[in-house]
Amino acid sequence: MPIDGTARIARLMNVCDAIIDELQRQGAAEVMACRGFKLTEMAEAVIKAADGDVVTFRRYKS
Repeated sequence: MPIDGTARIARLMNVCDAIIDELQRQGAAEVMACRGFKLTEMAEAVIKAADGDVVTFRRYKS
């Protein structure tokens, strides 16, 4: 059953909140924000992995 747009966005926001909470717990939230961390990309990868799909890792050049 496909997920409608509202449910998809709600799931994405819940995952974003969980990622932010975890980064704050680890004391890394400010550093990640300063380095241009893309929260929604990570949240989408987390959702994809939770759904059982393969998640590829991108390597960024410095």
